[in-house]
Amino acid sequence: MNVLVLSSQAINTGSSLRGFYIYKSLKKSGVKASYMPPPFKSMPFMLDFGLSMIYYFFALMNRNYDAVIIIKPYPNTVLPAMMLKSRGAKIIIDVDDLDHGYRSGLISAAVEKMQKNLVKKGDILTTHNTSLMKLLAARNPDFKGKIYMLKQCVDIPLFRTDRKKVSSTVKRYAGKRILFYTAHLNIASYLDNILEAVSLLNRDDVVLIIAGGGPTEGHYKKTAKKMGLENKTIFLGQLPQEEVAVLMAAADVCLVYYENAVVNRYRASMKLREYLLAGNKTAATLVGEIKDFKKFVFGSSASPAAFADAINSALKSKKSPLKARRFIKKEYSWDREAVLFRKYLESLLYT
Repeated sequence: MNVLVLSSQAINTGSSLRGFYIYKSLKKSGVKASYMPPPFKSMPFMLDFGLSMIYYFFALMNRNYDAVIIIKPYPNTVLPAMMLKSRGAKIIIDVDDLDHGYRSGLISAAVEKMQKNLVKKGDILTTHNTSLMKLLAARNPDFKGKIYMLKQCVDIPLFRTDRKKVSSTVKRYAGKRILFYTAHLNIASYLDNILEAVSLLNRDDVVLIIAGGGPTEGHYKKTAKKMGLENKTIFLGQLPQEEVAVLMAAADVCLVYYENAVVNRYRASMKLREYLLAGNKTAATLVGEIKDFKKFVFGSSASPAAFADAINSALKSKKSPLKARRFIKKEYSWDREAVLFRKYLESLLYT
């Protein structure tokens, strides 16, 4: 079985990382899998989508696969993949968000209509959120029995971190309580709210470390400065996942903030799962599927003031992370999920 994984969004996004993990775990499970990384980082005005479409058309021109897994239904991947479909490949479209929900007005309507039409080009749909799966089924009756729950999982071995590196990181910020946040800094990151919550802590012993780049990074740096947080915030830019794992393990509290918006009720947070696996106390707004993890996090409503209270509670708490780690290992391992998905693909292709 020869499978290709493509990501519609840029190389420095969470959806691209999901695509990489799907490829990596399928390959480990015995599938002949390939991953064609997006050729660009995120660009203003979504310019990377147009350029990557040209790239994918040429890159796929003389290729053949049994199946193509596309992360997010956008024209830059779905349309080039139609060449492969004409040669017999099954097209599997992973819908991992309500992308139009991050925008408003005409742009939102255009993205929603475009993705509804592109989804129909697929043979199978996958998703990672129960609510989103129900919505897809209601909107796409022709896909009855053809929507697969492909969980948002964690690369377990990545979080067997070198304790010396973790200790070195803690020493680097001696005397400070480390708050950690990782994300692709774009329209969906809500770092403004996190910065406001940090400003409300009224503590001089905290430092907020932010790992991730993106089109709004400059905006957030300016915001931190305006809030007088330049001495409490450290922007590290995009980092290798191995370095991110060390920072997670070294942190006192990790942060997940979703606003209480419709779009966020259909998301599945990779960072939340990673934080818990890394053995961290985690402050999170109880929006959407995060409610399913409420016994493992320091939860709050979606307001900076409430989130600040959750951070303070986490800093004071002696709560053990072991139950959360065991839960994530059991339920959200990419190795386990890949074996199940491989069996599903085999039944799709060979029966």
